[in-house]
Amino acid sequence: MEKPFLCGNLQLNENSLNKVFLFNLNEIYSILQSLTQNLPVLADKTYYGDLHNVVEELLSEVYEQADHVETIFLQLKEEPTKNCSPTANDIFQLANYYHEDENQHKLSNDLALVFHLQQILVVKCHYFHLLKSIANSMDDIIVKENIQYCFDQCAENQTLFKLIAKEYMESRVNVFL
Repeated sequence: MEKPFLCGNLQLNENSLNKVFLFNLNEIYSILQSLTQNLPVLADKTYYGDLHNVVEELLSEVYEQADHVETIFLQLKEEPTKNCSPTANDIFQLANYYHEDENQHKLSNDLALVFHLQQILVVKCHYFHLLKSIANSMDDIIVKENIQYCFDQCAENQTLFKLIAKEYMESRVNVFL
């Protein structure tokens, strides 16, 4: 059987859009729950105080985003499901990611953590972007506002972590000069 091509003209009915929206809302909710469990552990494992503070700030924003997602579930009269894709769970097992290596410089360990958090922020931002796109077709202003808030926060976090990565990289280079 030949597979169809999208060709830019895929039309989903309202029911299909709602299913896609709820599936991805559950995915991002699961991701946020995983982050709330794992970010405190990572904050404790950082060596430099500035990264520790930023990870704690990110954690407080993740809590806010989780609250906004819960508001959306309430607004839609839906419950978060416990069944999310294994891929989402695997990606966000942060506590298992960070392995402190005594042979490696503390700066390098922290920089590796920054890079991993940047990857997570990109994935998170893509989920919220998809949800925002679908929410724009919905007639629910509360859903739209909550998704937009989460998306904007993700974009700000990405910028912040780019600046931190730049600072760490410049510090790493200065060690060798």
